[in-house]
Amino acid sequence: MARPLLLIILSLATLSGCAGIYGSLKKNGEVNLIFKSFQVLTDYTYYYSGPKGRPDAIMGIHRNYTLQTTQWTQIDLTTDQLKKWVQYFDSYYGTNTSYYPFGYQILDHEGNVVGIWYSIWNHTTVEVKADNQIVVFPPAKKSIHPFDADSRGRRQTP
Repeated sequence: MARPLLLIILSLATLSGCAGIYGSLKKNGEVNLIFKSFQVLTDYTYYYSGPKGRPDAIMGIHRNYTLQTTQWTQIDLTTDQLKKWVQYFDSYYGTNTSYYPFGYQILDHEGNVVGIWYSIWNHTTVEVKADNQIVVFPPAKKSIHPFDADSRGRRQTP
């Protein structure tokens, strides 16, 4: 009887070690206001995902953390650039209430704020590693405009 219980405990311990430690995004009105008022916080390093002229997401990582990435582009963000991006989001997506841009906190597995996020996409994977290293995946997008893709997901020419 003790042997099967020991095997179950060892199996669960092994699986939990492989599972990783994950954080999350949390919708936040204060973060939204930071982006909507074009504030660039000095204790954050900024990144964007997608083309510079039409980013899919804007992210700031607090200086106490290091982002491990090959999928985000770091930028020395200015107020003017942030204003252009926020206005792009508002004009491009603003009339589509299903995909309205908003600000989010990026949280670690214990609920600590490690960064901020602004996008129409409200989900991503946040992986927390040792020594305040984090991995934040770019948003997994799907086409939301009929002129972006046909019924099979192939890009259409406008």
